[in-house]
Amino acid sequence: MINHVRSAYTSLRTKPPPAGTDLAVLALKHVAGAYAAIDELSRPHLLLAVHPGSPELAEIPTLAMGTRLLVIGGKETAFLDVTCLFASLAEVFEHFVAAVLEHQLTTGDNSEAAVSSVLKKWREFLVPGTDPPGSAKLAAVFGELLVVLDAVRSSGPAAVGVWAGPFGARHDLRGGSTALEVKTTRAHTSRQVTIHGEDQLLPPDGGELYLHFVRLENVPGGGRSVSSLVDELLTAGAPAEQLFKAVAAAGIPIAQLAATTGITFDVRERLTLPVDEQIPVIVPASFVGGSRPGGVIDISYVIDLDRCLGSALPEPVYTDLIRAIAEMPAIS
Repeated sequence: MINHVRSAYTSLRTKPPPAGTDLAVLALKHVAGAYAAIDELSRPHLLLAVHPGSPELAEIPTLAMGTRLLVIGGKETAFLDVTCLFASLAEVFEHFVAAVLEHQLTTGDNSEAAVSSVLKKWREFLVPGTDPPGSAKLAAVFGELLVVLDAVRSSGPAAVGVWAGPFGARHDLRGGSTALEVKTTRAHTSRQVTIHGEDQLLPPDGGELYLHFVRLENVPGGGRSVSSLVDELLTAGAPAEQLFKAVAAAGIPIAQLAATTGITFDVRERLTLPVDEQIPVIVPASFVGGSRPGGVIDISYVIDLDRCLGSALPEPVYTDLIRAIAEMPAIS
């Protein structure tokens, strides 16, 4: 569905914009009475046939919604008109349109019910957050997305589901009893990483934990961005709603995703280490009585991975590990 929607809007944008208040429209094949449209400002619209007098939906800051009468095929028809007001949200809007059409095909809901239902789930993706994410946050999410992309490419779109860290899981990726924690640095030479809490490097019960180290370099005007990695995942078939929820939960509002395109990175180093006796860790067993001392509110510490390089996994072994994580259901 998304490929058809993208193709429709791309086709409309290749032509001169319409004059005045007219719209350039193109039928969306899968749903009767559904059209993609572009106005004189090149803003994308979704048009869905409705009964005259249908109630208008409440607007949100980045969308305008109302009823519009259009003459199509010589017949005047009433449409629910959903307009994307911001160019930075055009790509997200296309996925929103695809989700509305898929909802109608699946449920048979009328236009207003379909838009209302999808909007409840997508509102957070279409409203900007208060503060744009900084470079440190973008680098951290970039490192995790690299591994998620590996999982999707090795095992298919459903592998997005192993990205559990954004939703409060102890480790960033988890499949079965195997977990992987991603640590990203922009330091030029050191392999020092900060560990948060005494359980971050504690393996799952009866399972194994691996630490994946990513070294990035800021490269203005080149490299890849969080936005481009999201695009790569969508192109690989990752479900848009599921991916957007994870990215937003990781701290990158989807409505601000386009604004991150100027912060780009080159990947300088990646390595994966088993969390075993070679890696210095602080875990509950490190304390007398098996828990942190009373009155200690939080713990963070820095470890140097240089002493552990000999146990780094060869690339084929890392590939097998990611595939194994991606193809096993998580165990809570």
